[in-house]
Amino acid sequence: MAPPAPADEIVVVAERMKRIKLRLSRKKGVLKSCRVRVSSGDPAIDGYACEAISTCMAEGSVKRQPLANCATDKVLAFYQDRRSAAETSE
Repeated sequence: MAPPAPADEIVVVAERMKRIKLRLSRKKGVLKSCRVRVSSGDPAIDGYACEAISTCMAEGSVKRQPLANCATDKVLAFYQDRRSAAETSE
């Protein structure tokens, strides 16, 4: 099975990010803890989601939708970097 095309990959990652449910504890705009309550269905996304949320909050995204959009963008960038690294190592 061929890997998804970049445009398809964006849709797949965005759909998986919609499924994930995180438990966040934050104080004064700083993430104190993060835990996956409901999996996205992809262990790589689950593993990176809290790191993406933390980075986005540090960059100033604190409201729900801007934070979700930022985290989706960060996870997508992680996927693209991982794919580029795999392609260059071949």
